[in-house]
Amino acid sequence: MIWHIYKKELIDCLRDRKTIIFSVLIPILLNIGMLFFVDRMMSSNQPDGMSIAVEKGSDTSVVEWLKEDRNLQVVESEDPLQTVEKGKASVALKVDKKFSDKILHMQSPDVMIYTSPDSVESSHTTEYVTAILNKQRDGIIKERLTQLNINDQTIQPFYVKEQSLSNKDNSSLIMVAIYAPMIIAIGVLGGIVPSANDIFAGEKERKTMEALLMAPIKRLHLLIGKWFTISTFGVLSGVLSTISFVLFVRYFTVTLNDALNLNNHLIAFSTSLLVAITLFALLAGLILCIFSLLASSVKEAQSYTSQIVTVAILPCFLLMGKSVNELQSNVFLIPIYNVFALMKQLLYGVYDMQSLTYTIGSLSVCIIVLFTIGYTMFTKSRWVLGKG
Repeated sequence: MIWHIYKKELIDCLRDRKTIIFSVLIPILLNIGMLFFVDRMMSSNQPDGMSIAVEKGSDTSVVEWLKEDRNLQVVESEDPLQTVEKGKASVALKVDKKFSDKILHMQSPDVMIYTSPDSVESSHTTEYVTAILNKQRDGIIKERLTQLNINDQTIQPFYVKEQSLSNKDNSSLIMVAIYAPMIIAIGVLGGIVPSANDIFAGEKERKTMEALLMAPIKRLHLLIGKWFTISTFGVLSGVLSTISFVLFVRYFTVTLNDALNLNNHLIAFSTSLLVAITLFALLAGLILCIFSLLASSVKEAQSYTSQIVTVAILPCFLLMGKSVNELQSNVFLIPIYNVFALMKQLLYGVYDMQSLTYTIGSLSVCIIVLFTIGYTMFTKSRWVLGKG
């Protein structure tokens, strides 16, 4: 009987083109758009195409330092600040007109860098230019110490060096680990929300729930059939979002492609991720079923679900500053949060059976508890039939 109800509800939802568009196609398009944005943002952080405006007639030594770097484009103008405001350069530089003379007489002239704090490109160019000037400054200091017959180690008693734990650049992987769980979660929720709002609250609003309850079908079977229908769209949308994410990153991005190295553990990655997506869809579907039962109309249900979606992706932001090494076993006992933590582990190539077991166990317990609450509500005419 559950299968018949599930099949009927699934066919009814598939007949509605809006459900397919809003549940499957739009989440995928949004994900692709987000990936394109991330890739462009990562590409803009590359050293190519950086520009700096300097005042005409500035000290030639500083200008030559900048021109020696092939990644930096030097734009000479009468008003460097105005050049930046017009968008013809990322930052502006003003140098003391007596820079070389003061350096020669062991004085300290000023070099002013004007930057836009709200621009990523400007901030990155500022850091790049500062690194060039610091390198030249260290060279001048060493020359001065040599002239004074002083060992440079006298003022540099020790050196602080930074070494990454990884042998490769993880910047692209960090971006993938931030956005991939968010994209998958939005895909799952995007598949669930439209059908969840309509499958209970919509039937109450259309007054078709009474006729359905008069049929010789157990309410338990009705609830399970509707719940599975909602969750199916979530799983389908989540899987398609994952596939579109992997394919888009693999073939259409520049900086994110190297981060996804799934060739050696594709089966383990796919299986673990599918389990996580399925349980997340079942849990989210059940939560939205309960809120749809609480609502008397589709509009009221939409007001509930808009808040739930916001809360559901909150763990993604909480995990942004954490590495996979900092994820303790107990975090995988926290429902929903553990789904994002597990996804992050999988993207970093960490396959821990304990984490997967804890995630499955905690989500299963949560699903059982919520299903009990939902079934109790579904047996009450107050929630099933709505007001009046």
